[in-house]
Amino acid sequence: MDAEHESRRRPEPRGDVVRTPLLAGDDEASCSNRSLLSLEAQEQAVHKADSYSNKTLIIILSLQFLEITAYYGIYLNLIVYLQDVLHGDSASNVSTVSAWTGVTYFMPVVGAAVADSFWGKYTTVLAGFSTALVGMAILTASATLPSLRPPPCATPPTSTYCVPATLGQELVFFAGIYLIAVGIGGAKAVLIALAPEQIDDGDGEKARERKASYFSWYYAVANVAMLTAGTVLVWVEDRVSWGFGFGLCASLVAVAVVGLAATASMYRVVPPLGSPLKGVAQVLIAFSRKAKLMTPDDATELYEEDDVKNKNSSMRPVHERLEHTDQFRCLDKAAIVTDEDVEDGDTWRLCTVTQVEEVKILLRLIPIWLTSAVYFVANTQAQTTFVQQGTKTDATIEIVPGAVSVSVPAASLSSFQMASVAAFVTLYDRAVVPAARRWLGREGALTPLQLMGLGHATAAVAMGIAWLLPQYVVMAVSDAALAVGQLEFFYDQSPETMRGASTAFYFLALSLGSLIDSQLVALVEKVTAVGGSKGWFPPDLDDGHLDYFFLLVVAITVANFAVFVALAKNYTPRKRVR
Repeated sequence: MDAEHESRRRPEPRGDVVRTPLLAGDDEASCSNRSLLSLEAQEQAVHKADSYSNKTLIIILSLQFLEITAYYGIYLNLIVYLQDVLHGDSASNVSTVSAWTGVTYFMPVVGAAVADSFWGKYTTVLAGFSTALVGMAILTASATLPSLRPPPCATPPTSTYCVPATLGQELVFFAGIYLIAVGIGGAKAVLIALAPEQIDDGDGEKARERKASYFSWYYAVANVAMLTAGTVLVWVEDRVSWGFGFGLCASLVAVAVVGLAATASMYRVVPPLGSPLKGVAQVLIAFSRKAKLMTPDDATELYEEDDVKNKNSSMRPVHERLEHTDQFRCLDKAAIVTDEDVEDGDTWRLCTVTQVEEVKILLRLIPIWLTSAVYFVANTQAQTTFVQQGTKTDATIEIVPGAVSVSVPAASLSSFQMASVAAFVTLYDRAVVPAARRWLGREGALTPLQLMGLGHATAAVAMGIAWLLPQYVVMAVSDAALAVGQLEFFYDQSPETMRGASTAFYFLALSLGSLIDSQLVALVEKVTAVGGSKGWFPPDLDDGHLDYFFLLVVAITVANFAVFVALAKNYTPRKRVR
């Protein structure tokens, strides 16, 4: 406010008397009315913005349902297609699926890096979906056109010979599935990170509550999508036509591409902030150059730019300033100002406190992330040993005793877990959280770290239960709690330049956990079969000790939970300069 305007607002003194304008009361009333009108207009604008962002979140959840349903429609039945249509041998089929899955779950890291550094989230998701659509079209053609697949096997008993796929047929097939892996994998984590950006951070606790609710609903939608793929699409592929089933998957991705393009104007788009890895490298190199310097006791002597919070939109700052923390103080050397820094201004010699704090955040998050990777050793049993256990149980359900019964395939038992996850998330978001808000005065029933802790603890319980269906139900609670808690926690705590990569950590943990589990099983099988013993994993599981393996996983999970609790208690949360 300038001096001339300010002088017009102040009353002018004359001697000992202060003359107040005659219409001061009217002016005050008028200002009060204007304030009320302004407040009402602001409230209307907030409600309009909330409604707008809610619609956008619903659209994003719908896109995620289409993407996950399409992907799992191929993934769940891929090994059967390799066996029955392409006539591959068992070992190569398993290797093909494992390699393809590994690429799919590694691509979220690549996609997030591209989004954060170059393209931004919206463009990366659109490019990923478009790439996946091309791949699905190729796969559909491969399954439909006779020239692109080998002929069916000869009918026994005259012959059992199966013509193998030619090199050209295999190239077309692999081109299709790997384009799907690159596209779907690259877009998956970025689409998850796009949703919270639609929520205004200026709303404080309300914004955190809405983001937590989104992550819960995302996981519920994901499980409903997997359940849909495992029932409807797999049935169509098995009973109707592989080409028609894959065509349905391609149609779902096509709808997602069109829907994303048609709603482009509805998204709040935050431009990429540059490569996060470059900032990390700058801090480490600057630290190495100044390793012999003494870290100052006063943090205010460290370098920080005056204008870090440059705003380029009404939503939130492009780059936030972080408060200094005492943990990993040796890294503060990267922010010590020397005479040489003043002369040349080399960003690889002098970093800001915020840059240093971003590296410290990563160092705090990595151990917690590693506990999530170990957690998946227990979680992946629901798709492996639980199913093997199911093959040895009587899965017949009598609808009418003695007359009508249904046999549930062992592989279909995982549907109970997917349905239980959706039920748990809905119950938690719609009943538990409102109850906690009403009776305890808290925005959420559990913090993200507490949710992750619940996931770790219930995983150990699930592995220790002797009944199959209760195992799936308890593992569903564990799965939902860990996934929702980790997605929310890593998004909230990650440096601003790594928001896209933060959601990719979940999929990378899943990939690493599956790898650890496969190596653990191989090791256990080798060690327990020493000396001619049948071991814990013989061809006939009735002769083995799956129960011993479950106890081993319980021990690993309990130890991992103890490590997580210690890390969570000592975790220093990210603090922004207001």
